[in-house]
Amino acid sequence: MLEVRINELAEEFGVHRNTIRNWIKAGILPAQKGPGRRYLLKWADYVALCERFGKRPRRLPETAKEEESKKSPYRLLPPSTPLYPDPSWADICLTCGACASACPISGVDGLDPRKVVRMAALGMDEELINSDWAWKCSLCAKCEESCPMKVEIVQLICRIRSLRPRDKIPGPLVRGITTCLEKGNNLGIPKEDFLALLKYLARELAEECPGFEVPIDVHGARLLVTINSKEPFAEPESLKYWWKIFYAVKESWTISSEYWEGVNWGFFSGNEEAMRAIVGRLVDNLHRLNCEALLLPESGHAYLATRLVLEQWFPEALNKFKIYSVFDLLMEYLNKGLLVLDAKRHPGLTTYHDSCNYGRRSLKILGRGYFEEGRIITQLCCPDFVDMQPNRNGNYCCGAGGGAWSSPYKAERIFHGRIKARQIKETQAKRVIVTCHQCRDQIKFFLNKEYELGVEVKYLWELVADSLVFDPS
Repeated sequence: MLEVRINELAEEFGVHRNTIRNWIKAGILPAQKGPGRRYLLKWADYVALCERFGKRPRRLPETAKEEESKKSPYRLLPPSTPLYPDPSWADICLTCGACASACPISGVDGLDPRKVVRMAALGMDEELINSDWAWKCSLCAKCEESCPMKVEIVQLICRIRSLRPRDKIPGPLVRGITTCLEKGNNLGIPKEDFLALLKYLARELAEECPGFEVPIDVHGARLLVTINSKEPFAEPESLKYWWKIFYAVKESWTISSEYWEGVNWGFFSGNEEAMRAIVGRLVDNLHRLNCEALLLPESGHAYLATRLVLEQWFPEALNKFKIYSVFDLLMEYLNKGLLVLDAKRHPGLTTYHDSCNYGRRSLKILGRGYFEEGRIITQLCCPDFVDMQPNRNGNYCCGAGGGAWSSPYKAERIFHGRIKARQIKETQAKRVIVTCHQCRDQIKFFLNKEYELGVEVKYLWELVADSLVFDPS
């Protein structure tokens, strides 16, 4: 199914929007009412309309999508596929225990990665699907990083999640996905309230950055910026961090007034259709606003989920638009000499936390993990730097990833973070720099309190914004 707008179809086919409405009324275009002002249209009906009017379909047909999806090292499996499609895994797994010893949540309620693999190999699908193990796992992939046989345990966990009946999935995840599909963002923030908030915050920032305005629906802007709905809902001031950076580098950017949510909780539940719909809206916004590039929000899973969906179902968008992670964009600004940073504003010993999704999982799934970029940027702002041990690909999860932050398993999540807390304590750092919303909230509000860390926790882009030296010109 495609989600389409009347005005988009009118522009695509070179007709008036009333013509599109007449086609729908007459049955020439068998579309159904969808969320917001959109219509739902079957791919086959869309292709038939294109053929009738001599137009080339803007998206690839299903056969082409299937061929593209085979190229990805990590694929979501259709519902008809058995839980354990490759029985050879049972022979590959040595039951050596490396995964169990590396997993911070192993042992809780009997959870053991080796058990998951063996039960799946023995056809114990229902037992695994009905268990809460898959939801207490943070999908950090520390087990896979430690496995000498490279068994794909995380993909198996994701498969188990995808087969859980929708009404049995942890409530917050279901509500977030449903609200996003129906109202355009995870928290259901109305368009009018969202735009009013942006204008209010822009007026505040203009006192510090003269002439600043938030560009909404600007056609032809270089960069389309997505937002984590948690920020306008709970921490609106945090939106200013990126805005200050854009102001300093004189970036050409815009925010869409609709479907601006970049977070994709379909990734956590294995909801393939939700993932595709949410990313499809971002692709539509890029086309509609004629932007050159997309900046994804700072939750590590959002970048990973969006890139995965683009590779599998929207490969043409990857060819047309540049997809920025937070690291890519900040390093581009630094390499071009657009950012001037004051290293004296953040004295004291500082350490850096590797996001599982930006690091280990992006390396496995996309072939590139972000490890050095965050350290380079952090040390430009905080010269007194120390690394956690282990670090980079071997670093430990904070315990909040994979949807764990939004799950009802708070005690397990905090227990999971005990190793991360120990890592931080051993550095003796007074400041931790993170690149993920869940990591930041877990360390700042829960691990700090539970394990008496006494550390300041900052986003990487927050650190940059607070270190900026503005050019008077």
